[in-house]
Parts: sequence; structure tokens; C-alpha cells
Amino acid sequence: MDKLKIGVVPYMNAKPFIYGFLKKADQIDIVYGVPSVLPEMLVNDELDLISMPSVGYFRSTGYEIIPGSAIASNGLVESVKLFIKVPSIEKIRTVALDRDSMTSCVLTKVILGKKYSLKPEYIVLEDKQKIYNEYADAFLVIGDDAMNVREEGFIVLDLGQEWKELTGLPFVYAVWVAKSGSGLQGLSKLIIDAKECGIKSLDEIADVEAARLGMKKERCLWYLKESIKYNLDEQEIRGLKSFYNYALEMGEVKDGVKIEFYNQ
Repeated sequence: MDKLKIGVVPYMNAKPFIYGFLKKADQIDIVYGVPSVLPEMLVNDELDLISMPSVGYFRSTGYEIIPGSAIASNGLVESVKLFIKVPSIEKIRTVALDRDSMTSCVLTKVILGKKYSLKPEYIVLEDKQKIYNEYADAFLVIGDDAMNVREEGFIVLDLGQEWKELTGLPFVYAVWVAKSGSGLQGLSKLIIDAKECGIKSLDEIADVEAARLGMKKERCLWYLKESIKYNLDEQEIRGLKSFYNYALEMGEVKDGVKIEFYNQ
């Protein structure tokens, strides 16, 4: 029997799922990729199942969300940040967006547009080391990199917290998806089992991540326990729908996309 090929981001926020998947290495091959790359690999049938950026889902057709699990936050997220070089938010005119991101790029536009009534020019952040230079007024950085940026000299917006203040809802960064009609069985149980295995092992995961990232274990453990949420329940679905409506208004996603769940 062929192994299930699962595409997942290499960031700490996905490690509880990855930890569980690794326990089933006889059944699963894990393929790592940044959020902007994984959807194309699913399109090309290089993968069976991926953690798809929410925006990727809303820009596509022919996919269904695996119920019950996601990568989300309900307030402070710590790993999706806008670093602002100018003296105040109102003075932002140019924003460099992390090239690895899809969803957080649109979230930045929603926050700046709807919460701060700003319409800056958006460019691509090719090299994250350049955020210390002044070629843009603000820089979006995601994932583990965002947690390692020195914050001195910046105004820092945590976009998970900004979204919570704007809407009162959780924010869903990525959902698990498979192609509609792929016929794969037991995907929801597989992901929920992996998640539960990982959540039971957060202390061990935090040890590994602290060493990998050069962070204190306590910070990693707090992030995994408090900042990142792993469920896709009613409130998360409401947050997902709210994000879609904002993104649609801004022309960032396709019209008429429905949240459809995989039922095998």
C-alpha cells in the first residue's frame, strides 16, 4: 500500500501534528514546504493532503476541508507580525510582505485597511535580513522567523491580536485539505489522532524546538500551549467566514467559494 503523502509547513506551529505523523512513519511520508508552495504541489498530485493556507482554499475550487483540526489563534499569535519602522502606524506608505506567506499577506491588508483605514503600497520581502534596512515602512514576517526578529526600533503589530480586536473571533491560518472526491479514507481521524498525540507531548516538542531555534524552552512551550490553537470548531469557522468576506471585499479571493468538508 502506498504511503499517504502529507504536505506541512516546517514551522513550530505545525510540530504537534508533525510529531503525531512521525509516529505513523510506516503509513505517512511528510513533505515540508512554505505556505505559498504547498497548494501547487497538491494541484500537481505530488501530495494527497496538505495544511493549506486559508487564502489558498478561498482562491481555489475542487478541495474540501478535513473537519476538526486547523492551525489558528485566538488573540496573540507571536509568529505573524508586522514590524513598523516609521514613527506611527498612520505614517505607513509601503509594506514589504513575506514571500513565504499567502494568508498573512491578505490578513495584513485587512488589518491595515479595515482597522487603520490605510491603503499602502505592497511589495515583496525577498530577504528577511533586510527588514533592518529602511526600504519599506513596514515588514510582514511569519513563522519561526517572526519570533526571532529583534523588536528594538520597531512598532510591532501581532496580527493575531489585531484580528481578535477587529472581529472578536479566532483567526485560522491554515486548514487541512484534500482534493474533492479523492476517496481517501479516515483523514479526519488521522489528523485528530496526530494532533492529540502531539498535544500530549508538547513538553518534548518544546525541548526540540528550543534547541533548533535558539529560544528558551519556556517561550516555545507557551507558544505551543497558549498562542497556537489546533481545533476547527464553530468559532474558528466563524472566523474563517469573516476573513473570507473581508478578503472578497478586497478582491483577494474568488467569489462564491463555500466552506465544504471532507466526509470520509
